Amino acid sequence: MADSEALELTATSNPYLSFYREFVKDHPRELTTVFDPRLSDEVRSEMYSALDVEVAMKYSWAIPDERALQIIKHYGPIVEMGAGSGYWARLLQLRGVDIVAYDLHVAGNEEEDENESEEKNVGKTTTTSGEESLGETEGTQGSGGEEADEELDEEDQEENHEESEDENEEEVEIEQVYWTEVIKGTPKDLRKHADRALFLCYPDDFEDSHESMAMASLCNYAGDTVIHVGELFGQTLCLPGAWGRTSSEEFQTHLATVYHKVLQVPLPSWHSSMDTLTVWKRTKSSIMDGALYAYIPEEEHLDLAAASSSTRHLLLLGNTHAEEDCGHDNKEETQR
Repeated sequence: MADSEALELTATSNPYLSFYREFVKDHPRELTTVFDPRLSDEVRSEMYSALDVEVAMKYSWAIPDERALQIIKHYGPIVEMGAGSGYWARLLQLRGVDIVAYDLHVAGNEEEDENESEEKNVGKTTTTSGEESLGETEGTQGSGGEEADEELDEEDQEENHEESEDENEEEVEIEQVYWTEVIKGTPKDLRKHADRALFLCYPDDFEDSHESMAMASLCNYAGDTVIHVGELFGQTLCLPGAWGRTSSEEFQTHLATVYHKVLQVPLPSWHSSMDTLTVWKRTKSSIMDGALYAYIPEEEHLDLAAASSSTRHLLLLGNTHAEEDCGHDNKEETQR
C-alpha cells in the first residue's frame, strides 16, 4: 500500500529533486567543499551536519531527474530489483512506464525479516556463548583491587546504554514512506522477465549479506538491456576503494564483460557520491585464433571523449583535420 503522500504525486511530481534543489540553493558551499582538507574539523563538521542524509531513507539513495526518468521510459518495459521504497518506480509509473518492482524486503514484512535475521544469528550466538561465559568466569576471579575498574566498567555500560537509546530515538524519527507496491522477491524472479530491461538503483548495500545482489541479478537475467544507477569504477569519493559503494567489484567486472555501455548521464548527487545513470546492451562475441572478441555495432560505440571544466579546452587542440574530415563527410552525405 502506498502512503498518503505518495497518492498526491502527479505525472510531473518529483519532491526529492525539489528538496535537493532547495538544499543546494540554501547551502551552496556544502556539497562542493565539505571534504576540502584545508577546512578545519569544526567547519567541516558544521557543513556535514547540514546535509540531511535521512531524506535518502524517505525517498531513495539516488536522486532522479526528468532526463533520467525519460531515458528509462525509452527502454521500457522495466523490471527493477532492489526497489526499496519504490520512489523511482512510482515516478516511472506516473510517466506511463510499465514497471515491475522487486525487493528483498517490502512494506509490512518487517517482523518476518527480523525473525529471519534472528534465525541466521542463532548459530552464531550459540558458538560465542561459551566464550562469553569464560570471560565472565575470568572476571569473577579477579582480586578485590579490581573493584574500582568494575565500577568504571558499569559507568561505561550505563553511558553506552544511554547512547544506544539516543541512537534508537534518532532511528525512530526517520520517516519511512512507501511510494508504490513493491513485490517481495529475489534475483531468481528475474528469470521471468527477460523481455524487460533490468533496472538496478544502488543495488548493493551489504547490510544483510556479503553477497552481491547486483551480481546475482545479472546471473539470473537473460534480457538484453541493463540500466544502472549509482557509482562505477573510478567515479567515487569514498576511498580507498575505486569501485564506489553502490555495487560490488565482481558485478561491475561482469557487467563490463557481458554488456557494453551505450549511454551515461550524470545525476544530481549528494556530498559523498558521484552518481550516474548508465545503459548497457548485451555484447555479442566471436572467437579468432583462440581469443574472444566483442562485437559492438558502430551505432553503439560510446563517445570516449571526456574532460573536466579545467581541461575541456584541450579537446579542441589538433582538431583542424578532424573538423575538415567531418565537413567533407557531411557534404558527401548531402549530395547523396
